[in-house]
Parts: sequence; C-alpha cells; structure tokens
Amino acid sequence: MPIVFQIAQIMFPLVVIVGIGIVVGIRQNPQLDTINNINLNVFIPALVFASLIQQQFEFKEFALLGLSGFILVLATAVIAIPLAKLFSTAYRTLAPPLMFHNAGNIGLPLMSLALGPEGLAAALILFLVGNITHFGLGSYMLDHDAKWLRSITSPAILAAVAAVVLQTQGIVIADFVILPIDMLGSIAVPLMLFSLGVQLSHANYDYWKLGVLVGVATPIVGVSLALLISSIVALEKIQFAALILFGALPPAVMNFLFAKRYQQEPTKVSAIVLVGNVLGIISLPLALWFILPGVS
Repeated sequence: MPIVFQIAQIMFPLVVIVGIGIVVGIRQNPQLDTINNINLNVFIPALVFASLIQQQFEFKEFALLGLSGFILVLATAVIAIPLAKLFSTAYRTLAPPLMFHNAGNIGLPLMSLALGPEGLAAALILFLVGNITHFGLGSYMLDHDAKWLRSITSPAILAAVAAVVLQTQGIVIADFVILPIDMLGSIAVPLMLFSLGVQLSHANYDYWKLGVLVGVATPIVGVSLALLISSIVALEKIQFAALILFGALPPAVMNFLFAKRYQQEPTKVSAIVLVGNVLGIISLPLALWFILPGVS
C-alpha cells in the first residue's frame, strides 16, 4: 500500500473524532470537566491495566524506551532556556508545553493505529513516563511547594504497578475478569479525542504568533532529540518509531490546566497548546512518513 494511504488511514479516525468534538463543542458547548475526570480516574487506568496485562511482555524490554523518553523530556527542559529568550517568553510559560507532549489524547491512538499492539504497549510506557514527569517535575517547575508525590498515586500509575506486580508474580487473570476492564478501557481513547475537539472549539487564539512559533519548535526539538537519543541507545524498531512519534506530538492539553492552576500566564499557554495541536495535522503525518517504511 502506498505510504500516503497508510498515513491517511492512520490519521483519518483521529481527525474525524476530533472534528466531531469541534462540531459538538460549537453547537452544544458541553461541559466535560466531570467526564474528563472520570476518564482520567477510571477509563484510562482501565486501558493501562488491560493493555499491559494482555500484552504479556517483559517490562525490562521497555526499560530503555522509558529511560529514553525521560531523557528526552529533561533535555527539552534545557533547550527551552535559550528558546524562551529567543521568543521573549518566560521560561516557566514556554518550557512545559515544549517538554510535555500530548501522549494521551493523540499519542495512544496514533501509536496504536500506526504500530499495532506492540506500538500501544510502547505508547503506554511513554504515556506513563510523561504523566509522572508532568505531575512531578512539571508541578515543581510551576510551584516549588507543589505536592509532586501525588503523581505516583494517580490511578493510571497504580494500574500500571498492579499490572507489573501481577505479571512478575506469574498471576493469570481470568478472561471474564479482564473483559469489563477492557471494555471500560476501550472508552478512553475516543473520549480523549472527542474532548480535545470540544476544547479546540473554544480555543483562545490570543498570542497565536507565539503559538505558531512553539507549535513548530515542539516537534522539531522532540524529533531531533529522539534521533540523537536513539543513536546512542539501541532501541528495537517499534520502540524507535514510538520514540520518534512521541517527540513529534504536540503539547499536552494538561499544560493549560497546570498553567491555570498555578497562574502561569494561562492565556499564553492556551494559545501555545491549541495552536500546537492544530499544527499537529502537519507534523504528525511527516513523522509517520519518516517511520512507517522502517516498520512496514
């Protein structure tokens, strides 16, 4: 199949569901705070647990990928220092959107569709790395008194720990027990995409020029670091592809929520996040164009 059709097939369901969210957001303006909290605390942990249990992989096989994702985030924090000066923006405003990518709303469905079941496993590892560092380091960057330890008790992290313990102890979960967890988890990804669409429908595009600058810089920095790291760390081809896609992802929507919570120029961060996600329509197909020949 020509690569352009492969990319179109991967991007089509993402664009359609986000598009439906935008239409519903404009016409009905649904309030999704409660739904998003349920997704974060129920559906996403169910997805993490069911996916990790059903993969039946050795977690040590993904240790290098997790380390690579962590290094990518930390290295981005360093690169954000000169970029903040270049863009005449406060470091604490610019750095988090550059560092913490949309590994949930976009990363999970993208890697699952592009790379298959092993890609989903890699996406979950990178999602957990991003989640831990965002709640931990990200909170500390914005407020040195933040309770960053809450990240290790988030439901998604606890679900991952439970899956690790069960697998390492050789405990097999019956199919009828996994089934309802799997069904709950299947809600998470489309709901994340739909929610992103609703949020985009009410985007605040003030500071759109800054949003474009950071939106372009984010995948360039992320992919460049992913290539550099993978030249040093020997990753399997699926994990290499996942790290490239992780680097190419737009800023996480959670960046705006953190900026609002800690009063770190939320209007600027909103523009960066929302414009960055719109630009993902260009950057993600380019990343897929780069990695798909190596995994086909």
